[in-house]
Amino acid sequence: MQITKIFGFILFILFACISLYAQVRDYRIHERGMLHETVFNDGSIGRAWQYGSGGEKITTPCFEWPPRSNTVINGIEYSGQHNIIGAGLYVTASEKGKPGWDDRLFSFCGAIGTGSGPELPIGRWTFPISLERIENYPLSDDGSLNPNYNPDEAEEIIINKFSTSSGITVTRTSRTWSYPDFDDLIIYEYELEYTGDTNGDLSTIERSVDLVDVLFTVNYGFSPSMLGYQRNYGEWKYEGGMYRGDNRHTFDPDYWLTFSQTTHTGAPDQGVEDLFAKPEPNKDLFLEFSQTGLNGGGLLSPQAPGYCMLYWDINHLGIVDPTDPSRNESDYVNYMLKDATGNYFETDANGHILQPWQMKGESGNTRPDKIEDRATTMDERWWTVYGEIGIPEGEPSDGGRYVIPDGRGTWKGRARFEWDESYNGVAIYNGFGPYVMKLGDKLEFAYAEVVGYGGTEGKITCGGQRPNQFYPIRTMNRKVILNGETVTEHYLDDFGYPDYINSDVISVNQVAHKAWEAYLGMEIPYDSVRKGPPVNGNGEMSLFPELNPKPSENINKYKIPVTVPAPITIIENTSVATIRISWNTNAENFTHPRLTGNVSGYKVWRSNYGMGPWELKGEVQTGSQNNEGMYEFFDDDENFRLGEGKYYSVTSIDNNGKESGKTNITYHVKNVKSVDKLGDVYAVPNPFVVNSGFVGQGQENAIGFYGLPEKCTIRIFSYSGQLVETIEHDSPTFSEAWFQVTRNDQDIASGLYFFVVTTPEGEITTGKLVVIK
Repeated sequence: MQITKIFGFILFILFACISLYAQVRDYRIHERGMLHETVFNDGSIGRAWQYGSGGEKITTPCFEWPPRSNTVINGIEYSGQHNIIGAGLYVTASEKGKPGWDDRLFSFCGAIGTGSGPELPIGRWTFPISLERIENYPLSDDGSLNPNYNPDEAEEIIINKFSTSSGITVTRTSRTWSYPDFDDLIIYEYELEYTGDTNGDLSTIERSVDLVDVLFTVNYGFSPSMLGYQRNYGEWKYEGGMYRGDNRHTFDPDYWLTFSQTTHTGAPDQGVEDLFAKPEPNKDLFLEFSQTGLNGGGLLSPQAPGYCMLYWDINHLGIVDPTDPSRNESDYVNYMLKDATGNYFETDANGHILQPWQMKGESGNTRPDKIEDRATTMDERWWTVYGEIGIPEGEPSDGGRYVIPDGRGTWKGRARFEWDESYNGVAIYNGFGPYVMKLGDKLEFAYAEVVGYGGTEGKITCGGQRPNQFYPIRTMNRKVILNGETVTEHYLDDFGYPDYINSDVISVNQVAHKAWEAYLGMEIPYDSVRKGPPVNGNGEMSLFPELNPKPSENINKYKIPVTVPAPITIIENTSVATIRISWNTNAENFTHPRLTGNVSGYKVWRSNYGMGPWELKGEVQTGSQNNEGMYEFFDDDENFRLGEGKYYSVTSIDNNGKESGKTNITYHVKNVKSVDKLGDVYAVPNPFVVNSGFVGQGQENAIGFYGLPEKCTIRIFSYSGQLVETIEHDSPTFSEAWFQVTRNDQDIASGLYFFVVTTPEGEITTGKLVVIK
C-alpha cells in the first residue's frame, strides 16, 4: 500500500513537471526576410505588450525593419529600429444560454498591458502545445541542394499551437521569404478550432457547450521607430509621443490595410511638422547618416508599419435577428442600429453582421478590464459603422462626415475606420464575428504584417495626416529643418533611399499589394486595384478579404516569382592575413517553375554593421571556379586591421538582373591562422588609450592577443596579482579579443595588467599591457 502511494506520488510529480515544462514561455524568430519578428508560443508577437520605462530595451526583434539595427551613437547603446510595443489576438466567446459580461469567456493571447508592465497570457489565458520553425531554403546548410525543398511554400515557416481558456485551440502559421519583392512582409494564417481544451492537454475536454458570440480580434501597438523616438526624446515616449502626439493611423481600403507613421516630432502647432520621420537631431550626425547610409540614413523613423487582412471567415457567423427570437443567435441583437427609415442595416440577407465587426485606433493602454469592456463584449461595435443611425438609405452617413469609401453601398453596415481619431496613434484593432461554434468547428483568418518606406505618394487613403476623411499620402521627399536651419529641401533628391530598400517595392501600400499577390498566388496589375468587390463579374480584384479563398482551400497561395538563391558561404582567415570567401556552384543548379532567371554571377558585399550600409567588394562571374570547383574571393584590404570584425554577404545575380536577398550575412573577425608552437604573444593596442581604434560595432573596447596556437588559456592579472579574467582560446586563429570585462562582469579600471598564456602541452609565455581610460 505504501509503495503504491509512493509510486502514485512520483507519477503526480512527473506529470506536474511535464505540464510545467509545456507551459514555459518560448519563442522563435522570423529572420529570413528583411522584416524580422519574434513569435511566442503563448500567442504574443514581438514582445509582451509594454510601453514606458520598462520597455526601452529589446533583445529580440519586435517588428524590426530594417533588421540587425542595434547601434551605438555617441557612446550610447540603442536596441534599434523596432516598430511595435507588442501584438497579439483576443479570442472571446459565450456559452450558449449564458449571455452577458459576467459569464463571458475571455482569452487574451498577447497584446495586454500598460505602462506599468505587460500581462503575460501563458498559464492564464493561453496554454502552449507546440512551437516549430521550419527552413525551406533551396540550399541546405552544407551548400547542397535541399532535397525537401517545396517550391510552393515560403522559405521560413513557424507553426505555433496553443489552447485557450475559452476552449478554442489556436494554430498560427507564419511565413517569410527572402526574395527582394516579397521580403518586407510576414503572412499569418490562423485556425481556431473548438476542441473544448482549456489547459493545453488535448486528450481532455473541459468544455463542450456550443459557443456563441465568438469574436476574433487582432491588435498591434505601432510606434515607428524606437530609435527615432529615443534619439529625439531620450525615450520611446508614450504620452504626447506615440499616443496622441507624433503618430497617425491610416487606412487604405484597396488592401484592407491599416498602418502607422510618425508624421512630426512634437505638437504640430509648435511648427515642427518638418521633423517628420524623426530625423537625427544632431545636424552633423544627420548629414553623416544621410550621406553614408549609417543607421539607415538621417531619417530614423521613415517606417510605415501595418497589417493588411487577407481573409476572414463568414461561414460560421451567427444570425442576429431582432425580429425573430427563434432565429437569433447573438446577444448583440439588443444593440443593433437603425437608419432613418427604421430599418436595421448591419446585417446581410442571411442575418449575419457585415464584417469586420470592429476597426479601431486606440491608445496603448490595453489593461484587461478595458479590453473586456470595449473590445470583446457584445454591447457595442467599438467604435461605430458606416451608415450610422438617422441617415436615410443611400445617403452618406452623418451628413457626409463618415463617407462610405468610394461611395459604394457595399460598405454600409461594416465597421468604420475612425479617421477622426487616427491621432490616438498606437493600437490598431481589427475584429471579426460574432460566430457560432460547435465542438469541432474551425474558423480561419489570414493577414500580413507589412512595412515600407512611407506610403505611396499621392495615393488617396483614409485618416492619417490631415483633419478630413480622405487625403493623398504625403511625399517622403520633404524638407528637413533642424534647430531652425534647413538642412535639405528634398531629402530623397539629396540623399536617396537607404540600401535596405532593395527593390522597386518601396512603400507600405506596395508591400501590401505584394502580400495580396503572395496570398492569391497571382500577379495583380496595379491598375486593377479598386475599392469594393467586382462589378458585373468583370474580373477586377476584389478587396473584401471575405471573398478570397480561405487558407485551407487556397490552392494557388504562395505561388510567386522566385529569384535565384544566395549561395551558402564559407569565410575563413588565411596565413597571409587575408580573408577567403568561398562557395560552390549549387545555386546554379537550382530549378523552379517560376524562376526569374538563371545565375549569371555573384556579388560580394561587406559592411561594418549588420544592417549596412553595404560596400560592393567585387563581382564573380559564373564559370570562374578554382581547381576544386569552388568560387572564391579574397578580401586583401590593408585598411581592414587584424582583430576587427565585419559582415559579409554574397548575393546571386540572374541573367535578367534580379538579385537574391542577403540571406547569408556572416560576421567575421579578421585574423591569421593559429601558430604551430607557442612563442611571443602580443597585446594590441598597447597601451590602450580611451578607444581601441578598431572599426565595427562593439569593437571600441577590444584588446587583441596575437600569436596564439589553436588551443591555449589566457589569464589576465592586475598589478597586485589578482586574477581578473580567464579566457579559453579554442580556435584555429592567431588571436583572441578581450573586451575589458572581468570574470565578475565588471569593466576594468585604468592600470598595468599582466597576462600569462599556457598550452595543454605545458608551454608558457607572459606579457603586460597598459590601460588608460
